[in-house]
Amino acid sequence: LKGKRVGVEIGFVSHLLLLDALESVGLTEADVELVNVPTNEAPQVLASRDVDAIVAWQPNSGQSLSRVPGSTAIYTSGDQPGLIYDVLAVSPRSLYANREEWSKVVDVWYRVVDYILDPATVDDALSIMSARVGLSPEEYAPLLAGTRLLRREEAKGLYQETEGFDSLHGSTSISNDFNLRYEVYRDPQDLEAYIDSSFTLGE
Repeated sequence: LKGKRVGVEIGFVSHLLLLDALESVGLTEADVELVNVPTNEAPQVLASRDVDAIVAWQPNSGQSLSRVPGSTAIYTSGDQPGLIYDVLAVSPRSLYANREEWSKVVDVWYRVVDYILDPATVDDALSIMSARVGLSPEEYAPLLAGTRLLRREEAKGLYQETEGFDSLHGSTSISNDFNLRYEVYRDPQDLEAYIDSSFTLGE
């Protein structure tokens, strides 16, 4: 990518992924020309040849690969596990007013994960999820393969307070530094106020 034009939505998690990709091969942001491209426009921009590469997530990344002959993914979130965590976020007011109900939601979530990951029920899970987004199970299967779902016991280990992407705390700290650097917000965030491990840990 050195010296190339890269389309990315600046200040978004895709931008953070790009920085990580560049660092992995000894490059920095200064080695490429960034072009601010909304993620939903990435397929069209890559197809137009206005940029040499784009950073996007599904379904935009998949659309880009299918629209531009010869294009290929050179770095994905799978190359840096823990850079992107999907979480359930609720307002503090709702959390404290409905703690028991939210605890039930978390319990059901882990039952859903078990259902998806069970070879005996994965086909039914694919049928359910693909129907929700208007895809066939066959079209949805690669998307599921690109998502690492964590069973409860595995998720518990990610609440340790360590540095780096191998914990929710470490990854959130890196994201906080990124957001400050690119002025997504101005003041450092109280990361501990955002993370409540008690639901997953069963405390």
